[in-house]
Amino acid sequence: MNHLIAKTKGRNGDYYKVISDEEIFELPDDLNNTVEYDADHKLDEDSWFAITEFSEKDYCIDLLTRRFVSADYNQIAQADYTKIDFLCAYQTGVYYFQKISSKQLIRKKYFTLSAEPTLYEDAPIIVIDEFADAIYVKNEDTLYFKNLSSIASIFKGIDVLYREATQEETEEFLENDFIELGEDFSADNVKKANRKRIALAMQSLEKFTPAQKQDIFTYIREYCADLNFDENDENFTISNEEELKQLLYGIEQRYYTTRQGNEKRLANSITPL
Repeated sequence: MNHLIAKTKGRNGDYYKVISDEEIFELPDDLNNTVEYDADHKLDEDSWFAITEFSEKDYCIDLLTRRFVSADYNQIAQADYTKIDFLCAYQTGVYYFQKISSKQLIRKKYFTLSAEPTLYEDAPIIVIDEFADAIYVKNEDTLYFKNLSSIASIFKGIDVLYREATQEETEEFLENDFIELGEDFSADNVKKANRKRIALAMQSLEKFTPAQKQDIFTYIREYCADLNFDENDENFTISNEEELKQLLYGIEQRYYTTRQGNEKRLANSITPL
């Protein structure tokens, strides 16, 4: 049987039954096209990020680790509709999650399109999206999603997957010998996107041998002609966010040359084969 439940906000927030015996979402037919989550990966329209063995993750919620029993949930009170944090549609072993934002709780004057239209004034309605923000398939123990930020408040701690470098880590990275900062650029100027890239680059650098690092720096110089490189001090001058991004893309080996035509390109996302 299908059930739509709602999780309310606040310290005393709880799950409540909303609707039963209705199919709220349809299971997409492209869930077999998945990639492991990468903050810089741009999904194709017909692909999903997937986290396997999800029930074993620290950020999995109790709702998914216990048996679903509809009798455990009371009917939501009308006064609590405005407190809904997210919806969860349970449909034959599949959980569909939708985050509820203020834009999805609408108060407008409207009438229904029917043989006997009824006018409603300031009657709040909740808009359900065509596709769920996240889908958990119980018998696969896998969570599927497309946008991590949209589900970060549902699965507390899942944002560890796109961890940003801290201020201290950003300062540490910029102090590397292969970087010379411009006069007006410091860790304070590094924004969110580059902090995510720094977190990834620091992991990559830890795996490189000294010889591999030198090879990577040569590779970066081949593709980033605009980056100033001091031959004597063997460092790149970084004076703004764009130059830092080019350097970080280089450390992640995002640059490549086409086999035919020898065209130099930048990979917007990477999928290991």
